[in-house]
Amino acid sequence: MLALGASAALALAGLVVGAPSAMAAACDPETVHSSGDVDGDNVSDVVVGMPNVGDGRGGVDVRGTSSPDRQLTTGMLGGSPDDNDQVGAAVAVGDLDGDGCADLVVGAPGEGTGAAGRYTGQVHIVFGGTSGIDTTTAFVIPNGADPFDRFGAALALEKRGDVHDLYVGAPEATVNGKASAGEVYRYTITPGGARRVTVTAREVRSQNSAGVPGTAEAGDRFGSVLASVGTGRGVLVGDPLEDVGTRADAGSVWFLRVGSTGAAVSSQVFSQDTPGVAGTAEAGDRFGASVSMRGRTAAVGVPGENDGSRVDSGMVQVMILRAGNDLFYGHRGITQASSGVPGALEAGDRFGAQVVVGLALLCAENIDIAVGSPGEDVGTAADAGSVTLLTQTGATDCPARVVRQGAGMAGAAEAGDGVGSVLTIVRGRTDLDEGYADRLLVGVPLEDIGTKADSGLVQPVSGGIVDNGVLRSTLEFPDGYLLGERYGRVLSSSSD
Repeated sequence: MLALGASAALALAGLVVGAPSAMAAACDPETVHSSGDVDGDNVSDVVVGMPNVGDGRGGVDVRGTSSPDRQLTTGMLGGSPDDNDQVGAAVAVGDLDGDGCADLVVGAPGEGTGAAGRYTGQVHIVFGGTSGIDTTTAFVIPNGADPFDRFGAALALEKRGDVHDLYVGAPEATVNGKASAGEVYRYTITPGGARRVTVTAREVRSQNSAGVPGTAEAGDRFGSVLASVGTGRGVLVGDPLEDVGTRADAGSVWFLRVGSTGAAVSSQVFSQDTPGVAGTAEAGDRFGASVSMRGRTAAVGVPGENDGSRVDSGMVQVMILRAGNDLFYGHRGITQASSGVPGALEAGDRFGAQVVVGLALLCAENIDIAVGSPGEDVGTAADAGSVTLLTQTGATDCPARVVRQGAGMAGAAEAGDGVGSVLTIVRGRTDLDEGYADRLLVGVPLEDIGTKADSGLVQPVSGGIVDNGVLRSTLEFPDGYLLGERYGRVLSSSSD
């Protein structure tokens, strides 16, 4: 690894433009330019959930660009460590207290305290600062989940004015006697109070709630996939195990809506049986296995979509949120057979297993979509995986391209790596105007490192990742390679 000074490394990584003085660490809400910045240097940082560490106790790896690495455990976050706590199973990032440095929300769906509350799941809040993460003020938010609900298995933050709505999935919750039907909790997080923020429970919604279409059914696991909308008006809930009519696991997506005053309002649901949405709902399609949104463009992954005999070739549905009525409408369906999409439509590719919508991922000033195909074969390397970059604007001067290890990404394509199974974006600097760009990160949890199978790593599609002033081509488990660690299985998402 090449060690550089912080400013030089950041410039080389393409993350910073301007004088080194702009990098001085300071949490200042008046000058903040990067929403995912936990250490006050105005560059978004990388946070990796590690739910497999230590017999499943879990942890969170915080890689600040100009602060020392921190590996957070249950004990540091105010919990009582136990096997299978799965701390870091979900991580969301946002400036909750309004001080200009981003804070973390960490899900631990296997955690709990006391005999009655054991394994309900818990969610921790931990604050950022100029020295990086400060665990001394971390705390656990209250919840009314029952044992084994897996509260905290999925998280999404949605900024609404000066407050954040925190959505927490409890996909194993029993609803009206239906086991694992699933629920979604909403909290309001307001700056100020004895704990730097005030957390207020707002409501719990399921498919049996007023204003939510559908009926809670056993095994739906509603709340297992959450995605921030970015307008302050709700959250997207992917439910790939939802039956549509008699078609098992066809999948659906809900828009749990919130009004301008913060009150819950009637919700929307859409599937491949919705007018304007491509295809037809079929058993095993898993529509909603992944969901992402940026601007007013949402992408929905349908990795189980079949094309004739090509089983699980996959598809992505693009939806547009209309400003006039605050509802989603189908825009276009995309497969590897679509015009302008590189590659071939093949069984088992699972195109759409993971989707991310970002700004300038492919071309400047465009809304672009990154689509993971973890079942894609690369040469003779079965299931090596790849990522397809597509522009949503349809610009003719911005052709789609495919990246994979050894072609646009560091490393070499190997059988079973499953590149494209985990994707996220790191937000760019808002003061760069036309030069603004989100950066795409790829988690490769099934990567073998030496003889350690499935150790895993995280890598960018281009450039490098700056870790405490050092430019790295990949991030790996900080305490050495571990068999089955699957580092990179969980990457944080930023909402602000």
